[in-house]
Amino acid sequence: MSRRGRFDTRDRQRGAVLVEAAIITPILIALVFGTMEMGYAYYGKLTVEHMSIAGARAASGNANDYLSDYNTLQSIDDAKTGMGASSITKIVIYRATGPSDRVPTACKSGALTNTSSVRGCNYYTGADLSRPSTDFGCVGPPGPTAKIDRFWCPTTRKSALLSTNGNGPPDYVGVYVEGVHKNLVGLFGKTFTFTNDTVIRIEPRTLR
Repeated sequence: MSRRGRFDTRDRQRGAVLVEAAIITPILIALVFGTMEMGYAYYGKLTVEHMSIAGARAASGNANDYLSDYNTLQSIDDAKTGMGASSITKIVIYRATGPSDRVPTACKSGALTNTSSVRGCNYYTGADLSRPSTDFGCVGPPGPTAKIDRFWCPTTRKSALLSTNGNGPPDYVGVYVEGVHKNLVGLFGKTFTFTNDTVIRIEPRTLR
């Protein structure tokens, strides 16, 4: 083979390598960033689940304490880890009918009145995580200073093991959390919205 022929063969090989690299490189980059994006999104999903579970446990343990919702929100705040409060769009604490029940649609709307839900529910957002305890407690004057947890007053929640005196059996309390996760590079869109709904029975405080 002549010298020129060898050079032509090498040039063709280099050209083929460049073409292959041009095809494969974008695919590899997409795979790497896609894996990172989905892994980070999964972390956001787990964070929302953790907030819901931590909130339900706190609501169950606080039973009919007058600051039950305040303490529940504090537990959610502690569990939010890397998710900012502004990314938490909905928190609903509601009376469930059983362990498999889920949050009523009316409770997720945020347009609550004292008669909007027979079961009772309180609607919050991430901004409410920083509210002082004085905004809670159910009982208070009407108008702008009305307590934020008045739609399902914590002190009315049943916490007795038996139903002899009408304070039992214990209610089921549900905590619904909705959070918006912001993606790193936007390969699958700018955001994902994750929700989780956890229902736990209130821990009995008394026998009757």
